Amino acid sequence: MEPSRLGQILVAEGLLSEDQLEQAIRDNKGNGVPFVHSLISLEFIEETALANFLAHQFGMETVDLSSIKINTALRTFVPGEIAKRYRLIPFEMSKDDKEGAAATGGLILKLATENPGDIDQDEIRRALRASSQTTIKYYVASASQIGEVLNKVYPVGASGQRASVPGRAGDITTVEEALDDSLKGEITQAKDPEMEVLDPSQLIQQMSDSVSVSMDEIETEEYSVEAASQAPVIRICNYLISEAVKRRASDIHVNPTGKGVVIRYRIDGTLQIMPSPPPQYKRGIIARFKVMAKMNITERRKPQDGRIKIRVHEKVIDLRVSVIPQMDGENIVMRILDQSSLNLDLKKLGFEPGELEIYNEAIRAPYGMILHTGPTGSGKTTTLYSAISTLYNPKRCFITLEDPVEYEMPGIIQIQMDHDVGLDFATALRSALRHDPNVMMVGEIRDKETAKIAISAALTGHLLFSTLHTNDAPSTITRLIDIGIEPVYVGTAVRLIIAQRLMRRLCENCRTGYTPNEEELKLIGIKQEQIEGGTFYKPVGCPRCNMSGYRGRVAVYEIMRNTPEIQELIYRGTDTMGIREMAEGQGMRPLRELAISKWKNGITTCDEIQRVTMGGD
Repeated sequence: MEPSRLGQILVAEGLLSEDQLEQAIRDNKGNGVPFVHSLISLEFIEETALANFLAHQFGMETVDLSSIKINTALRTFVPGEIAKRYRLIPFEMSKDDKEGAAATGGLILKLATENPGDIDQDEIRRALRASSQTTIKYYVASASQIGEVLNKVYPVGASGQRASVPGRAGDITTVEEALDDSLKGEITQAKDPEMEVLDPSQLIQQMSDSVSVSMDEIETEEYSVEAASQAPVIRICNYLISEAVKRRASDIHVNPTGKGVVIRYRIDGTLQIMPSPPPQYKRGIIARFKVMAKMNITERRKPQDGRIKIRVHEKVIDLRVSVIPQMDGENIVMRILDQSSLNLDLKKLGFEPGELEIYNEAIRAPYGMILHTGPTGSGKTTTLYSAISTLYNPKRCFITLEDPVEYEMPGIIQIQMDHDVGLDFATALRSALRHDPNVMMVGEIRDKETAKIAISAALTGHLLFSTLHTNDAPSTITRLIDIGIEPVYVGTAVRLIIAQRLMRRLCENCRTGYTPNEEELKLIGIKQEQIEGGTFYKPVGCPRCNMSGYRGRVAVYEIMRNTPEIQELIYRGTDTMGIREMAEGQGMRPLRELAISKWKNGITTCDEIQRVTMGGD
C-alpha cells in the first residue's frame, strides 16, 4: 500500500492530521525508511496502536513476538532476502490436523509483519515454493519487535536459505519437505541449537572479504595441506575473526565435537554460542588457524601456542592462540588483543572517587610494591597498563616483564618471557635491575625466587607493579608469606594491594527501571534502608547489545593500604581475618560494598553482584 493511501486512511480515522501526513511522507522519501517507521519515529502514533489499527484494517490478528520463543530453525523455510525485504518473521509452523471442510491436510506457516499493506503474498508463496495445501497466515507485530527479531533470526552468516539434509542429494526444495524432515529431527537446527548448521554456500557468501592477513608469507608446504587451503575454509576462518571483532568479543573458542565444531565468543565476560560452520569443514578450520598461528600442523598430541596478526575492518588485531588436544580433535582458544580498544584512562575504569585518590597517591610514590590481585580475566593487565601510561615520563626508565606482551607501549622497554630459552620472570627481573629502571612491572609473581627479587627491588628504590592470584586484598599478605617471604620484608616493601573484578554494564539503550524486591536484597545480604536513594535498572535486550541486556564492563576495586597498624599485624603473624578487620576499620571498602554501589548507581545488576562477588555463575 502506498504511504499516501495508508496515511489517508489514518487521517480519515482521526489517528493522523493532514500536516502530520505530509511531514511523514517527506521523512519517508528523504530517509528511505518504511512509512510506518516514519510515523513512529516522528511520534505521530504509538507503535502498538498502529499495529492494532493495521491488523483491524486487513482483517488479521496481532502477535506479541516478545512472548514467543522463536526457533531460529524456521529461517530455513523463509529465505533471508524475502524476510528482510518484506520484514517478515516466521514464528510458528505446524501440520494442519483439524477435521472438517476447512482442513487442508497440509501445513500452516505463521508469519509476522509490521505492515500487511507492504507485502506481496503471491511472491512470498512463490519464494517459499509452497503448494496450494499450505496455509500461510499473516499476523501484525510492532515495528520494533520485527526489527529486533529479524536481527536475531537472520544474523550475518545466517541468511535463511534452506539447509541441506544429511543423506540426500541436493537441497530441500519445498517448504512441505522441509517441515516433514524437521518434524523427524533430521535438520540439525531444530534438533540441537548449540550445533546450528548453516548452508555452506550461504555461509561462505556472507564471509567478510575485509579481513586480510598482515604477516610474513607462510611456507608453501604448510599451505599445501588440503584441509587448510580450501577457499571456503579460509573465508570461514576470516569471517569468524571479523565477526568476533565486530561483536566486541575478547576471546574466540573453537570447540570440535563429534558432530562438527561449536563456535563461542566471550563477550563482556560471558560465553555466547554462535551459529556453527558446516561440519564437513571441522578439520580444515582447525588446520587453518594452526597455519595462521605458525604452529606445527602435523603435531596433534601436544599443546601449542602461537600468535596471529590480522587486519580487520582497517584495524590491525593481534590474536594469542592456544591449542590443546582433546577427545574430538584440538580445542582452540584465541584471545583478541585490540590495541585501539585499550582504555588507559584510570578515571574510566571503574574506580570510585575515594579509591581512585588512594591509588593515584600510591602509584606516584618513589618506591615500593603495588600488587593487583584477582582471577584470570579480572582486568588486572588493563589496570596495570593504565597506571604505567599515567606515570610515563621519558625522563624516567620504565621496564615491563610480561608473559606474553599483550599491547605495545611506545617508549617503554617490554620484555617477553621465553621459557624455551630459560627466560622466566626471575631471570629477566634479575637482569632488568641492571638497566637502571625507575618503574618496573612484573607480569605475575609465581614463585619464591621471583617474589624475593621483586621485594628486594621495591626496598632498594624502585616502584614495582605486579600481580598475584588471590581472592581479596588482605589474603595477598598471607600468600606472600606462604610463598616464603619473611613477614618483615612483606610489611616493609608492600605499599598498596588492589583486588579487582569485572562486572557487566547494563546496556543503556534498552535497560528499564524497576524496584528491587526483598528476595534480591536477601540474596546479597542487605536491607531495604541500604538501597534508599538508588536508581535501579534491569536488563532487557536489544540488537545493540546482542539481546543480552549488557554492553561493556566496569571494574570494582578493593584497595588496602599498608598502614603502620597493618604492618604491625603482619610482623606479629596475624591471620587474614585480623588484617581485614583492621583494614575495614581504617576505611577499606570490600568488593561487595563497591559492587552494590555500582548497582545503586544504575550501572549493573543484582545478578552481577551475585556472580562476581559471591561466586555465582
